[in-house]
This record gives sequence, structure tokens and C-alpha cells, in this order.
Amino acid sequence: MQFYIGLGMQLIGFASVGMCLFAGMTKGDYGQLELVQLIGGSALFYIGSAIKGKSK
Repeated sequence: MQFYIGLGMQLIGFASVGMCLFAGMTKGDYGQLELVQLIGGSALFYIGSAIKGKSK
């Protein structure tokens, strides 16, 4: 079960960082919302990776 929770967190984090990237490219600038998405998505991805790694 921990494996799937970690995998889900990784996917959500990856999607958040991707949305940040594309939002910044369309606007031409990165604002505060994109910064929060980048940091939060990265943190979520690495926390999910740690949880997924512990399940093995």
C-alpha cells in the first residue's frame, strides 16, 4: 500500500512541476504561484520517492 501512496505522490509532484513549467513559458515570467508549485511539487515528489523506497 505504501508503494502506491508514494507513487501517487510522485505523480502529483511531477504534474505540479510540469504545470509550473508550462505556465511560466506561456506567461513569459514565473510568479509567486509558479514558485510555490515548483517547490511544493518537488518536495512532494521526493517525499513520495522516500515513501516508495521504504516499502520495498
